[in-house]
Formats: sequence, structure tokens, C-alpha cells
Amino acid sequence: MTTPVLQADDLARHYRVSAGLFKPANTVKALDGVSFSLQAGRTLAVVGESGCGKSTLARQLVLIEAPTRGRLLIDGQDAAGADAATLAKLRQRVQMVFQNPYASLNPRQNIAQALAEPLVINTRLNAAERGERVDAMLQRVGLRPEHAQRYPHMFSGGQRQRVAVARAMMLGPGIVVADEPTSALDVSIQAQILNLFMDLQEATATAYVFISHNLAVVEHVAHDVAVMYLGRVVEQGAKTAVLSAPAHPYTQALLSAAPALHASAGQTRQVLHGEMPSPLAPPPGCAFHTRCPLVQPRCRQEVPLLRAVAGRQVACHVVSD
Repeated sequence: MTTPVLQADDLARHYRVSAGLFKPANTVKALDGVSFSLQAGRTLAVVGESGCGKSTLARQLVLIEAPTRGRLLIDGQDAAGADAATLAKLRQRVQMVFQNPYASLNPRQNIAQALAEPLVINTRLNAAERGERVDAMLQRVGLRPEHAQRYPHMFSGGQRQRVAVARAMMLGPGIVVADEPTSALDVSIQAQILNLFMDLQEATATAYVFISHNLAVVEHVAHDVAVMYLGRVVEQGAKTAVLSAPAHPYTQALLSAAPALHASAGQTRQVLHGEMPSPLAPPPGCAFHTRCPLVQPRCRQEVPLLRAVAGRQVACHVVSD
């Protein structure tokens, strides 16, 4: 098997948070031991409730923050312990598309300047060569060359997100991390942006980490799915296995809560009671045990580890083949 373009081994990110005057600081385990591998040309979707650690994982993957623990391999190189020169090269290999196209573009830069900036910083191309690259990328994402001299406020939300995707692709990255890239867009535009992502992946074999809470989006674009809860992955596997026959009780509840156009007769919705525990004071044992309908005494004491169950990885004491 070829070397994964991206591999996380026990990746964790902890933050020290002040508890107040004369009180010891608390530790928030925003990310607490996430492992996965991603091959070129494939998409891993990361799903879960707000506060589960999805965006923290995104910041780790694009090397904005260093992990507290674990390894992050990009093209086989460990980014966690890399020096400044190596990090600068690795950052060219992994780019990000942000959630809000209205906030992620500099309003003082026209589109040509925004797209050329990565080339100015990371290459030795002259102005004419950069202009050719910009025009070619605009055409690739469905925009016209005359759009290059316009400013972000002159575009719709969908067009701005096309510009953001173009900017992420300018350096030919091997990995793109997309953090809720369609959630700020009209429903009529979302499918166009998702199809753009898929067309670019087919043409370039770019690997995607697609962070979303929208399971319909995940079903459309993903090859594999990782379900997160309070900083940990609770279920991970091929999209067809996880979405068609979820094994973990949390994944079952998550899918049950998603709107369905063709719900089967007699299908009941699984309602979770209570809210996700605070990461400042997580419960002992399995973090999901405070809301789980299948909770057992062991769940309150022992943290479950991911293990193979029915063709996927599941972190649950109760679930079996």
C-alpha cells in the first residue's frame, strides 16, 4: 500500500484555562487521542456536535497549532517535531477552506492579489507567470478572467467560496482541510460547491478532510467517516458502513436526528437526553455514558478504545459483532 498523504497517531491538543483568581488552572482536552490515515484522492469526513473537537482537529492538520501529544505525518514526514524550514515546506502541502467566505477573504485585495499571494510567498514566479496561474485557476473553479480585478464585496457567497477554493489550490496541495465550507451558503449553491470539490479531486487526486455537521453533505462527498464526541473518535470507517448501519449508540442517535426525505414507515427517532458534558469536567469512563441508552457499569469507569466491529472501528464496551 502507498504511503498515506496524511496520518495522525494519537493526536491530542490540550489547553490550560484559568479557573479564576487563586484557583489552579484547568486543562481542556479539546482533542484527546485521534488517529487516522488518508490516501491521495480520498475524502475523510469528520462529523459530530459543536464542541466535539472538529475545528481543533482542523487547526492541527493545517499546522496552525502544535499538538500536545501524538504524531502528525504529512507525506511521511512528522510535522509535530519538525523545524521551522520543514514546517514551511509542509504548510505548502496542506491548505484550508474556511467556513465563511464573507470573512475569509481580505476586502482590500482584489481576487488576482488574493490568488497570487501564495505564489508570491512560496515561489519564484514572475508577475506574468503568476498572472497566468491565476487566470487558469479562475477558469478551473468556474469564474471568468475578468473577475480577477474585482473585489470580494462584488461577488455572491457562492462565488466567494469558489475564490476561496481557488486560493487553497494555488500551490497544488496534496491535502485540503475544508471546515464547514458550505454551511454559510444558500442550499441552492451548496451542491455547486460540493461538485466543484469533487471535480477538483478527480482532476488532481487531492485528499480532503471534510469537516461538517451536515450528514447529507457527508454522504455526497465522503469516502470514509469519523464520528467525534468530546475530543475522541467514537466510530470510524467506510461511509457506506457507518451511515447505512451505524454501530455506536451516538452515531445511531446522530443519524436518527438528521432530516430524511424518505423515512421508512414506523421509523422511530432516537432522542438523546441532556447535553454534551463540559470539556472542563468530562465524566469518568466513556464520555458518552451520561446520555447513552445502553450504559453499563463498566462504561462509567473505563474509557473504551477503538476496536474492529463489523467492518469499522468503534469505541464502545457494549457494541459487539
